[in-house]
Amino acid sequence: MKTWIKISLAALLLLSGSTAQINRNYHRLKTGIHFDSKVSGGSYTLGELAGIASNFGLDVAIITDHDNMKVSYGIQPFQKFLRFSIQENSVSRYGVEKYLQEIDQIDRIFPDIIFIPGIEAVPYYYWQGSPLYNNLTLRNWHTHLLVFGFDDVEDFKNIPSIANGKLGYQKPRSGKLMKFISANFMYFSIIFLYFILFIIAFFSIIKRSRRRHDVAHVARKRRRKYRFSWKAFLLAVLLGYILYTEYPFLPDKYDQYHGNQGAGPFQALIDYVNDNNGLIYYAHPEVSNSLVRSVNIPFLSQSIKIETDAYPDLITETRDYTGFCIFWEGMRTVGRPGGLWDITLDEYCRGYRKKPVYAIGELDFEESNELKQVTATSTFLFAKERSRKGVYEALRSGRSYATRDFVGNELFLDEFAVYDIATQRSAFIGETLTLSAAPVAVHIQMHSIHTNPPAQSVYIYKNSDLVKTYQMRGSLDEWFVDEEPLPDRMVYYRVYVGKRDYITLATNPIFVKKY
Repeated sequence: MKTWIKISLAALLLLSGSTAQINRNYHRLKTGIHFDSKVSGGSYTLGELAGIASNFGLDVAIITDHDNMKVSYGIQPFQKFLRFSIQENSVSRYGVEKYLQEIDQIDRIFPDIIFIPGIEAVPYYYWQGSPLYNNLTLRNWHTHLLVFGFDDVEDFKNIPSIANGKLGYQKPRSGKLMKFISANFMYFSIIFLYFILFIIAFFSIIKRSRRRHDVAHVARKRRRKYRFSWKAFLLAVLLGYILYTEYPFLPDKYDQYHGNQGAGPFQALIDYVNDNNGLIYYAHPEVSNSLVRSVNIPFLSQSIKIETDAYPDLITETRDYTGFCIFWEGMRTVGRPGGLWDITLDEYCRGYRKKPVYAIGELDFEESNELKQVTATSTFLFAKERSRKGVYEALRSGRSYATRDFVGNELFLDEFAVYDIATQRSAFIGETLTLSAAPVAVHIQMHSIHTNPPAQSVYIYKNSDLVKTYQMRGSLDEWFVDEEPLPDRMVYYRVYVGKRDYITLATNPIFVKKY
């Protein structure tokens, strides 16, 4: 190592006490993310979850009950009028205002812990098969995203989804009207037929009486010239309601009847959350789900399959979401070094994405006989203030790391920062350091609260490449100097702890770019 680097590093070592995270004016908040209460199928009330989280020393608990667990199957061509539904407990069924008010009340009752309301959104599902052939399958009902950070009740109410609507309509492009009509010919033909039948029924409600060539008819002619038709009235009401359900007379942009429509419905939800200044994360992206459920369909009694494939592909196919849940169910293909997370971060560094993707730990706590599972997965935030606002800002900035297992829960990352040795400027987790040239100094400081901690490997990654490994038992305080020339694009550093095939701690990246 060059002499001037050694001297500069020695100066940084002397300053390390003042630059450690504890003096960066951050509050380290131990956070549990993704609790489900009895509101949507969990085993505990909201109040009981508050007590459990408080007893196990959490600083923050983010409650994310299912927003709307209703699916519908319509009979063609009356899909919006003649349909059956399956509905389970959800925030929508419980009442959005009631749900938010209860969490706000709990937040006031437990001053030592920050309770945050959120939802587990179910934006999209689709059907395969038919009830007529006893092979009806509900697909992608368990493709979920965690959403929180809203300030307004209406923001929660208007979450776009198949169940809630608001996923939008197909619209013709400028100068492409005839092509648009041609592509949706069947839809517009049915709407036109409904409209014609409605007009006929409407003008048939009151009709002139038929003439009768008898004396009695002549005597009554002046008294009754018209008659009211109840059949025509009821038909007009029915057709009018069908037309009302089809307003604004455009085909849905996404529906549940035309197969898998890709990433579009999920991007629509992401865009909505961003427009309302919220936070959104893919939940359990590597989980598949399969079950059979009995249902009673009119005139048919049968069971349906409910199947959801793992959806790690959405990590790269969508843009501008806040992040994804890395533990437990996002580490095989997404969060591992060289996985899909690295692809998204590389795209951000190259300018193909406006926002980086961040990782959080996910509990998915619904029911457990071992309550200590509440701390089996944690997200540690570095917040500027101990409040909901501080939590949102820390998550939005990626200033956090995630742990799993009780080994990970007992590890504390005190400092992970990169330094410009020439100027001694630094960047912490989630931040970006700008410098003119290499080298870059990476400082890691960790400790374990376990009395006899097992040995842990600490890995420093630069992009998807492993650049340094340390062994840690009780504590670690190390500097790594990266002398590689800086490329023209941004690079990033991350820390993983554990074993190469079983990571128990993962940090969000620190970015470094050249002037």
